[in-house]
Amino acid sequence: MSLFAALTVAVAGLNAQSNAIGNVSDNIANAQTVGYKRIDTNFEMLVTQSNLTLNDPGGVRALPFYQNALQGNLKQSQTSTSLAISGNGFFEVRQPITNADGTTNFSAGGLYTRQGDFTIDANGYLVNSSGYALAGWTVDTDGTVDSSQSGVIQISALTDKPVATSTVTYAANLPSSAEAGSAQPASTVQIYDALGSTHALQLQWTKHATNTNQWYLDVTPTDATATANFDDFDGTTVTAGSSVGTQRLLFTFGDGTGGTTAGAIATITDGSGTFFTITADAAPDHTASVSMPLTFAGAGSQTVSLNFGKYNIASGVTQFDATAISVSSFEQNGIPQGSFKNLNIDESGFIRLNYDNGRQRTLYQIPLTQFNNPNALQRVTGGVFQRTDQSGTPRPYAPGTNGGGTIAGNTLEGSNVDIADEFTKMIQAQRIYSANARTITTTDSMLQDVINIVR
Repeated sequence: MSLFAALTVAVAGLNAQSNAIGNVSDNIANAQTVGYKRIDTNFEMLVTQSNLTLNDPGGVRALPFYQNALQGNLKQSQTSTSLAISGNGFFEVRQPITNADGTTNFSAGGLYTRQGDFTIDANGYLVNSSGYALAGWTVDTDGTVDSSQSGVIQISALTDKPVATSTVTYAANLPSSAEAGSAQPASTVQIYDALGSTHALQLQWTKHATNTNQWYLDVTPTDATATANFDDFDGTTVTAGSSVGTQRLLFTFGDGTGGTTAGAIATITDGSGTFFTITADAAPDHTASVSMPLTFAGAGSQTVSLNFGKYNIASGVTQFDATAISVSSFEQNGIPQGSFKNLNIDESGFIRLNYDNGRQRTLYQIPLTQFNNPNALQRVTGGVFQRTDQSGTPRPYAPGTNGGGTIAGNTLEGSNVDIADEFTKMIQAQRIYSANARTITTTDSMLQDVINIVR
């Protein structure tokens, strides 16, 4: 190898260590960047000719070695939309494109990141600090996830529509020793129509005048009008649109004889009335319920079922010895209109919106995308990656499936840079750079000696 070749090799060494210092500098600069993946340096020997009798070195070159698959430390965040991935995978994100008219479109896809510092912007999109919008799968009202395609997540359902009451569940114990003909204190529950307006539904029990195992139940739905003509419990016709008023049911409780269970509902009847639809089959374990059609002004008609427990089973409404009525449950399933309060994201990536009416809705699921060789992904400004031929095809899966990681809410993934390790690499690169520079000065001195021979 000539002295001039030695100079070339030394220069290659200087360039290689310069590249290594550059990678170290990039890592240190991004030591606090959310989701940043460090770049290590691999050195590759270059050989022009090498055999048993001759070695003609060609120098060295530095190659970046990306640590995209190495996870950073997870740290808590007070922001509910902050997300971190525990394990393998990347978030799919889209780049926003602002049009001339001020509207926003998004790139078709193909961008991935671990930078999960998402917040809700003015348009309801989940956008990280680099401006990329999170993409996910939509979830139908019945909970079915559409994983056929992903789209930008937008939190736009800020109002939850009301749900009309369809079922009222009532459970109580009636005092068997109550005086004949005595009335118990009334109980009232608020029910909702289709517009979310509230109406009172009152229930009051009166002991039968002669039969110790029978009770009248007066049901009063205030503000309700008849959906269609019906006969009340006295057989009087109530026309459609007229006030429903108070309607009466007759409950008979078992006495432990004739196949009946003591204290349990045996039968429910309605006199001559046609207002209630009563469960016909009073076999044991069958639901003891009645339903009634109601119409509320401006909200239309709805059917409300009253569930009193089960026939011939001492649950729901019972008649046992007591000094007074004891109501243990009086609930209904309607809800008023609700306003968005907050959201939460679970480890499976489901985004659930909470409303101030107590309801919760699941709108999206966040998939995690995996690659066979994530270290071969192409880096883009903003902590974003693109697929390459070497990385393999992106494979989106639900979190926690097919070897993928899970999602941690209220959490951020820090950089995977180790400052102490980076400073050690810096010292090594500095020393080796100096050694290559010394090689150049030594070679220069030798060349000067050659020149001096001819003097």
